[in-house]
Amino acid sequence: MFEATKIIHQNSDWITLVLVFVFSVLAMLKLFYKDKLYFVSTFFFSQKHLSILYNKDKKTIFTWFQGAFFISQILTLSLLFYLGNLYFKVVVIQLKLNEFLLLFVAVGLYFSARYAIGFLVAFLFNFKKEFLKIAYQKTSYMNNLILWILPFLVSSIFVNHYNKLILEITLIIFLLLLLLRYALVLLNNKKLIFNNLFYFILYICALEIAPLIIILKLTI
Repeated sequence: MFEATKIIHQNSDWITLVLVFVFSVLAMLKLFYKDKLYFVSTFFFSQKHLSILYNKDKKTIFTWFQGAFFISQILTLSLLFYLGNLYFKVVVIQLKLNEFLLLFVAVGLYFSARYAIGFLVAFLFNFKKEFLKIAYQKTSYMNNLILWILPFLVSSIFVNHYNKLILEITLIIFLLLLLLRYALVLLNNKKLIFNNLFYFILYICALEIAPLIIILKLTI
């Protein structure tokens, strides 16, 4: 762990550039979408704000705001997974930009493929409207999660002391917020899920359980 800490501080130039890019995107979003960004930062506490944004965006789910946030989301998650792997040695890798970019592409493809498969399943079984609503909520809660995680992630990289502890705290907070995200999606759509239980089970199996099993098979 000590060696990993030394590597971080000796080779953090490209990590700094990644974080600068992420914060630049967020600054741009604050400049052009100030109210939306504020709403996103409150989703874990305000169902009302989530409903307001969904009612505005449901006719155009793919917006510049969502696209820019998606890039920041994938970069942040990739960096979090990368540093988590570096500290805990899940897979032996070195701190190199090309390896991070490979992880970035993999994470981006994973989320994109999941959405595409989900949309296809929803289209075939005629529950596209319900799928888009749940997908919008999941994406929005993930955006909120990213805003919470970023300060901890930055601290784990640039604080000279206790950065391993901070990273562990960051990963714990990430997992807790991820569980909260799923719980809120279930609570927000409990009536819809109960009335379409077969499709919800199909959705869970196809897009939640199956990808996790595949990842575990490839990594263990």
